[in-house]
Amino acid sequence: MELPEIGRAHEDLKALVGDWAGVEELAAAPWAPASTAKATASYRVALEGFAVVQEYVQTREDGSTFLGHNVFTVDPATQETLWYGFDSYGFPPGEPGRGGWREGTLHLEKRTPRGIAWHRLTPSTDVLTHEIDVKMGDATEFSPFLRACYMRAQ
Repeated sequence: MELPEIGRAHEDLKALVGDWAGVEELAAAPWAPASTAKATASYRVALEGFAVVQEYVQTREDGSTFLGHNVFTVDPATQETLWYGFDSYGFPPGEPGRGGWREGTLHLEKRTPRGIAWHRLTPSTDVLTHEIDVKMGDATEFSPFLRACYMRAQ
């Protein structure tokens, strides 16, 4: 058996690495009303380069918090980026989100029993944007859920 090797897809994930803080605009959801939030995200290389781990803290304007622990890695068979997410809502992660990089943006699709989410993360030197569109339940079209802009912490 041949072990996986660090490849281009692993290296591309390093664009996320760093400490980020910013503001998020959130649409209404079954579990929370529409609001704005402040958030921090810290991305670190892990497992000798085979993964990037993120710790995420969101604080909504009402003071409630949402926490996430996310692991990004690469499927050695397909070279797709995989995203495993654990959060303070408590749903088990199930199947990973899957996707890849296109024109400097990481596109991921996450399917759960609650619906489908399309994530787009676009890192640059000092700014990271994150956009999420969702199709929940019986919806036939995707709608914006999150629009966020984070600045790299100094």
